[in-house]
Amino acid sequence: MIEGMRMDLQKSRYKNFDELYLYCYYVAGTVGLMSVPVMGIASESRATTETVYNAALALGIANQLTNILRDVGEE
Repeated sequence: MIEGMRMDLQKSRYKNFDELYLYCYYVAGTVGLMSVPVMGIASESRATTETVYNAALALGIANQLTNILRDVGEE
């Protein structure tokens, strides 16, 4: 997460999607990962722990990409 904040200070544009994805991982994917222990995994869930963490990571990144797209043209 801190690395993403550093990236925020150093640049406002990314050369390619891989760079943007890495930024999203740092600033939002990590938040998704940290939310799993807080919210927990339902005992009746048939999903593996790995699957839950992968979904939380993907959701965090998707939320950040959505935030970026929402702001296009405003900054």
